[in-house]
Amino acid sequence: MRFEVLGPVRVCGDQGEVAVPPKPRALLAVLLAARGKPVTVERLLGELWPDGAPSTATATLQMHVSALRKVVGDRVGTAPSGYRLDLSGATFDAAEFEESHDLDLWRGDAYEGVAAGPSVAAASARLAELRLNARQEWAQRALAAGRHVEAATELAGWVAAQPTAEGLVKQLMLALYRSGRAGEALSTYDRTAAALDDLGARPGPELDALAAAVRRQDPTLDRPAPGVPAQRNRFIGRRAELDRVIDLLGTARLLTIVGPGGAGKTRLSVELAREVAADHETVHVVELAEHREGPLENRLAAAAGIREEPGTPMLDTVTRHLGGRVLLVLDNCEHVLAEAAKLAYTLLATCPGLRLVATSREQLGLSGEVIFTLGGLSTPAPGATDPQSDAVRLLADRVAAARGGTGLAPAEQAVAAELCRRLDGLPLAIELAAARLRALPLSEIVSRLDRQLDLLTGRSPVARHQTMRAAIDWGYELLDIPQQELLRRLGVFAGGFDLAAAAEVAGLDPLDPLTQLVDRSMVEWRDGRYRLIETIREYARERLGPVERASAYGNLVVLWRTRLAVPPPVDGPAHTAWLAGIGADHDTIVSAVDWALREGDPAEGLEIAAAMWWFWWVAGRMAEGLGWLGRALSAASEPTALRARALRAAAALARNSGDLVEARRLGEEGLATFRALDDAKGMIAALNNLLITAQAQEDYPASLEFGREALDLAERESDARMVAAASNNTAGTLRCMGRLDEAEELFARALTGFRALNDRRGEAAALSNLSTTDRRRGRYAPARFAMREALAIYTELGIAEGQLDAVEGLAQLDVLSDAPENGLRLLVVAERERSALGAPSFTPDEIADRDAAEAAARAALSSEQVARAYRSASETSLVAAVEELL
Repeated sequence: MRFEVLGPVRVCGDQGEVAVPPKPRALLAVLLAARGKPVTVERLLGELWPDGAPSTATATLQMHVSALRKVVGDRVGTAPSGYRLDLSGATFDAAEFEESHDLDLWRGDAYEGVAAGPSVAAASARLAELRLNARQEWAQRALAAGRHVEAATELAGWVAAQPTAEGLVKQLMLALYRSGRAGEALSTYDRTAAALDDLGARPGPELDALAAAVRRQDPTLDRPAPGVPAQRNRFIGRRAELDRVIDLLGTARLLTIVGPGGAGKTRLSVELAREVAADHETVHVVELAEHREGPLENRLAAAAGIREEPGTPMLDTVTRHLGGRVLLVLDNCEHVLAEAAKLAYTLLATCPGLRLVATSREQLGLSGEVIFTLGGLSTPAPGATDPQSDAVRLLADRVAAARGGTGLAPAEQAVAAELCRRLDGLPLAIELAAARLRALPLSEIVSRLDRQLDLLTGRSPVARHQTMRAAIDWGYELLDIPQQELLRRLGVFAGGFDLAAAAEVAGLDPLDPLTQLVDRSMVEWRDGRYRLIETIREYARERLGPVERASAYGNLVVLWRTRLAVPPPVDGPAHTAWLAGIGADHDTIVSAVDWALREGDPAEGLEIAAAMWWFWWVAGRMAEGLGWLGRALSAASEPTALRARALRAAAALARNSGDLVEARRLGEEGLATFRALDDAKGMIAALNNLLITAQAQEDYPASLEFGREALDLAERESDARMVAAASNNTAGTLRCMGRLDEAEELFARALTGFRALNDRRGEAAALSNLSTTDRRRGRYAPARFAMREALAIYTELGIAEGQLDAVEGLAQLDVLSDAPENGLRLLVVAERERSALGAPSFTPDEIADRDAAEAAARAALSSEQVARAYRSASETSLVAAVEELL
């Protein structure tokens, strides 16, 4: 049996639609809106007779139930004080649409033709909002795929029906503009402006800005290739190869570009993605060169902007997000070949619209894999010059860049052809050679390269590896001893680094040799940081001898133990800068952890991992952090204070990812360790951690016991910060228990303590909690003032989860202060952003308050107002909501 509400409400059996009389159909609509949950008789009477039920309504309702049962059988069952509709085994078009966003399921307006009460109206409004969102998503995909004419045709009809839906209007204008119909795009804007004017409104700033951009033919309106890295320099040659891989990808789902290091596999794959981006809804390029530990799906999720979901394996989350026509590039797979092959196999099996391009030094070895072998650029024939060959064209372009615009002289053409031949046309080798022309004539470069090629003969069974290694060896031999030593040590950095970090790893002042390495293109200087390109980084690591390797990595571990020993700053700008800095250095930091756990002192790896927990928490990378902490805890099992701190950190990450049982286990183990060590400060922190976890589990007696002990210990130790923290957290438990007088007193004490310490995050948390207490007591004005203060601090610190707490608090105040539509809008924004952040609420009373506020808002609003709130929420970013509230 099939139930349909995306249009006129109807029931379909094996023989097609089954007739349902009007009033039983209205009853069916109410039960369908309840989604299988019981509906009381009292509520049914109010739904079916919204203007007041007659005295015979109860008997009439029973008659309608009987009539409906003749159609759907015993699916209409009795429930306590009412009835429910059993949907098991049946299909329901609204549920299908929510799962698939398939717009073809719609036959008209939701619940069309049914005269029923508020629950049906609310369900209809909700589905209408989801339909609008689905239309916008479809339009975004169509525009991203370059289907501008198709998008314009479909959007024109939708906008005609909803002329004030600015999200659809913007997409229609963009589709028209990209179809060469700029005049029609501006006419669409004018019609929308007129329709809004009739309502006493005017277009939003984004629509105004788009119209202005259309008028000036702004080049940024042209179709982008989202997900594809921007070009750093011109892509020269490879036209034949590019056409070939495009053809191969058109008939295969897995294409692997294989070849030696330096052949240009990455660049070719990126240009391929750029050219075929219009054929796909989304494109993701995932760089694997620095991946060392953990599932590859975590790296893919980070590159694609997919946040982990508590309780759901990351691979399941990734495959769900990779729906539709997706192009995925996995770059540099050779060092994780087995894992890459396994991931590719799973993704291709579960994502039917996915095409996958891999680059590697060898094939993945999967069935159906198409292999494209990439060698060097085309070079002149022996004895010829041929300035139009791809290799010489690349050399000439890079020579001009190195010489400030002066390209190859006619007298240099023969030497250039010889150089390109000797390098087998490998792009990286040519790039390195061209960079040397700032200091050496072309003939000298060829002479030196000749000698290096002779030295490397026979060292590798792969001829192309010999050529690439020769090019790097040649550059390396041009360095003096201090430069060589520094380059080798710089290979331990997995990404960019600053001068101070280079000094720590080198063990001396590296400024002069580092500057010379930049001049010789062995090290890049970009955006205020140094970095080695991957091939040179790999080469530098290989050159490290055992003693030098231990020294360099040991220094790297010391560097990050020292830097992370300083707690994250509490003031806003400094905290934001800290987050950005740790994010930029993340791969190097975990590389230091990895080395310490494998070859160094596991306790030092544990120390770094424990200090990183705050970054992993704020960045929403809880699973990754738990993985590193778990590995470090296994390697360093001594019951030390460091291990206890790491257990506390792991417990916090587990709690915030939704695993409360594991968080409790880790927290209790950490507390037991601190108790055995008689470490009072550690016990205080562990007790605070546990009281929050127990609170989330609604184990209030245990939570209160943890909190009281933490507060007593903190007072005994005269630890002002932990007194404030324990007061704040214990008060939260008291508030959950309804003991508002005691909670308010402790929240106020926490606020005073945090302010005395200039702890901005603690201050924001206490303000938010006091606001909630004031709201519960009906003191709305001070509640709003405190919550706005908290929001301002969280915004200053860049803590998105805190911002969402504050937005929800202010939304609830709007609902209670005769602004339910705006309150509902903000609640919807917060719910969407929480899902994207992977940070669900876990405080029981706050969850209950939020749900009650949403229910109250819906009850106070008409279906049109609910739909308008959802529509407005879909057009409101978190940044915009915060700016509006502040």
